[in-house]
Amino acid sequence: MSLKDITKDLHHAAEITQFAQTLLSGKISSDDYAKYLYQMLLVYGPIEASCERQGFLQNLKGVERAHAIYQDFTELAGKDFYNYTWLPSTVAYHLYLLDLIGDADRKHLVKAHMYVRHMGDLFGGQIIKKQVAHVSSGKFYDFKNVEELKTAIRAELTDDLGDEARVAFQHAINIMRELNNE
Repeated sequence: MSLKDITKDLHHAAEITQFAQTLLSGKISSDDYAKYLYQMLLVYGPIEASCERQGFLQNLKGVERAHAIYQDFTELAGKDFYNYTWLPSTVAYHLYLLDLIGDADRKHLVKAHMYVRHMGDLFGGQIIKKQVAHVSSGKFYDFKNVEELKTAIRAELTDDLGDEARVAFQHAINIMRELNNE
C-alpha cells in the first residue's frame, strides 16, 4: 500500500479544516497567512536540517523551503516580526521532531514528515501560491523543478514510513485547527 493510500483519510481531514479552506479560497488575510508561515518556520527547520544531515536532500536540490518561508514571513511581518508566537500545537510538533531525529533508531522516519510537508508544497502548494498572491510573493511555493522533485522524493520513500506519515498529518491538522481557533 502506498503512503498516499495509507494517509488518504488524514490528507482529506487536513484539506477540510477551516484554515485550509480559507487558505485555498484566496480570502486569507496577510496577518493570518503570516501566522501560518511563522508556524511553518518551526516545522520545516528541523525536518530539513535532519534530512540534510542524513543525506536525503542530496538528490533533492531546491526542495528546501525554510529560507523561502522566512522570506515570505518577514515580507509580511515587517517590523512586527516579534509580535508573532508559536502555537502550542506547533511547539508540540517541533518537540516531537527533535525527539524523532535525536533517536538513532528512528531518525530516518523524518522522511515521512518531508513527504507530507514537501509533497504537499509541490502539489497543493502550487494552488495556494496563486491564492495568496494578494498578500505574499509566495516564495514558499517557488520551485524550479516541480516534477523532478516529486519523482526524487518518491524515490526516497520506504515501506516503513506509513505510520510516521500519519503522525505528520495529524500534527498538520492540529496546527491548522489551532490557527483557526477550533
